[in-house]
Amino acid sequence: MPAFSFFGGKRMYRSIALITLLFAVVSALTLITSVPVGWKFLFLVLVFAALFGGFSYREKQRWPELWAIWTFSTVVSVFQVLPDWFLSQVLGVLVFPEDGLFKFGTVSGYMAGLWAIPFFFTLLAARSYQGSFSSTQWLSHGFSVRAGGVAAAVALLIFATSEATLWILGSWYARDVMMLGHVALYVLIPEALLGFFLYQYFHTSQGQRPLVVVLNGLKVSILYTGCLALSYLFLEKVA
Repeated sequence: MPAFSFFGGKRMYRSIALITLLFAVVSALTLITSVPVGWKFLFLVLVFAALFGGFSYREKQRWPELWAIWTFSTVVSVFQVLPDWFLSQVLGVLVFPEDGLFKFGTVSGYMAGLWAIPFFFTLLAARSYQGSFSSTQWLSHGFSVRAGGVAAAVALLIFATSEATLWILGSWYARDVMMLGHVALYVLIPEALLGFFLYQYFHTSQGQRPLVVVLNGLKVSILYTGCLALSYLFLEKVA
């Protein structure tokens, strides 16, 4: 079985780094425009899908893990509307201001694709941690607790940073909960667990029929919603 060679691995990550740089430039130029924020985020979601999805598909024979990562990240992202909807409509602790875009209930439409961005990099970090595996070996290796821990740590870092900064853009914000700056405390543990579940069900989905992949994506969002509900209960109502 071919090894995931040092130089081959470097080429994959270098390519992703260059695409990420391009995406960052496009994001910066987009966010400084006067277009309503909802349309800005929707545009960036589509740009991300075109850049990373297109590259992953083009290179899926060479680096099949990239296409698998992008596909599963996108599937789970669609279902992430559910926990956001629960927080904003049922608990009333998350607010999506009017942003010029359509909504799923109380959730801005771009959220159905926005989660794919941090999910992609979370799974890519776990892939990097398991860099000694070839592409085929990694996809068939199955779940690893240590790599799941890496995914959890990276997810927590990304999501906490997003919570602390993206409110500036007028996208979404938390209210009526314990906060550290602009970060709601009750979401931190669930967001780490989200990274863990994402990695777990990504590997559970390998080699499965598309319906199973979709159901596994739904499981991730359901587990995350449950974690949010319990964390809110214990930190906001019991503590």
